[in-house]
Formats: sequence, structure tokens, C-alpha cells
Amino acid sequence: MYGNDSHIPQAADSPAHPLMIHHLVAHRGDQDGGVENTLSAFERAVQHGARFAECDIQFTRDLVPVVLHDNWLKRLCRRPDGRAIDTTLDDLSDICRNDFELLTLKQLMQWLGNQPELTLFIEIKPTIRRRKNDAVIIQLLAPLLPNALMHRIIIISKSSSILDACSEVFSCRRGWVSSGHHPPQPPISHVFIPCRDKAQIPDWQAKDVTVGAYTVNDAGQARQLLAMGADLIETDYFSRLADAPG
Repeated sequence: MYGNDSHIPQAADSPAHPLMIHHLVAHRGDQDGGVENTLSAFERAVQHGARFAECDIQFTRDLVPVVLHDNWLKRLCRRPDGRAIDTTLDDLSDICRNDFELLTLKQLMQWLGNQPELTLFIEIKPTIRRRKNDAVIIQLLAPLLPNALMHRIIIISKSSSILDACSEVFSCRRGWVSSGHHPPQPPISHVFIPCRDKAQIPDWQAKDVTVGAYTVNDAGQARQLLAMGADLIETDYFSRLADAPG
């Protein structure tokens, strides 16, 4: 059985927040506040009332988990031949500094400790599996995820093997990003599906799994997905959707 031990707060709609702010996930933070996956982006989301945020984790050549979506550095750093996994933390920080301040997972956890209302989805990108096995990946993550925050951390990945390894070590909840090929072993608490796959919502909910849809930056589309039963909506522009008029 899949299972879900979390519950989405059932707050009533209000004119200020017609999309029910409790259902919105700040995808890589709020990009109206800064570059994705930066502290300024996460802080803006929290300032606008975010209860959920999502971040991405890649690993550097010296095996430091950093808050970065892409392994390739072309999109964010204009380095078409550069890859995070081939670059040390010091060099990667220097490369990124022209455009944004690179966050490490350790730094993000320190910040999360001061955000008592925020639950964070931590997506582990599977790039690191080219170099290390799942057990080693978990060993690298374990010292950085404080036990005191486990109730506000949900590890997600499209790699079912990473999630299965997490279940043996971490007490936090797990979620699958359904662009992966094979779902992890149950139980999982959450699944994130592309918004085009909305027909899957009732199937997952029948397994008592909380369903998030990504990535939605249009208020009308978000309302439609909520009406169809989606539990969570991932958006790049949290404050825009949270404040969208009804």
C-alpha cells in the first residue's frame, strides 16, 4: 500500500488568497524574488505566506550537495561546456557569483531552521548516481539533514532507487517525481505529476498519496487543477498566484 501521513490544511478561500495559499508550492522559491533556488527566492516566497517550497540538489566534484537544478551550467551561468558534477564547490561558487549566490544544502538547512511554518521538498537529482551508488549518496546527505527538521522535510526524486535508499535511513516522508520510469517501493506520501497528466490524480489519491501538479504559472490553470482534486500546485511565481484575484 502507498500511504500518506500528511494532511493539507483545509483553510477556507478568502478574497486575498482565492487559490488557497496552503496548496501552493514555491517551485525553486519565488522567481519574482531572485534567481531560482537562491535564498532571495525562498525568502520572497516565505514573505508572501508560503507553507511549502521545493528545491533541487546537485553534487559538486568534491561531493558537496548544492541547491541547483541543472547539472549543465549553460542556462544559469552561460557556461555551455561546464557541469556542476565536474566542478569543485569553490570553483562553482565563483562561476555562479556573476549571476547569483550559490547555496549549499547545509546553508539552506540552517535557513529552514528559522522558518517554522515552512515544509521543504528536497529533490535529489539523479546525476550523482553516475559516480556514486545510492548508499554513498545517502551517507553524503545524512549529516546535513537535522533530525529536528525531519517533520518539515520531504525528500523527492524521480529516482526510485534513491528514494528506496532514503527510506532505510531517514524518518522524513518521501515523494516521487513521476517523470521517472519506475515508482519507488511504498509507502510514499507524495507524488508530483506534470500538469498535463492530471487524469492520474484520482488514481494516486485512491492510494492515499498527496498529488502535486507542476509547473503551473497561470492562475486559471491552477484553479482548474485544484477543482479536479490536485492537492498541491507547484509554481515558479508563488506571490503572483497567491495574490491572484478570484
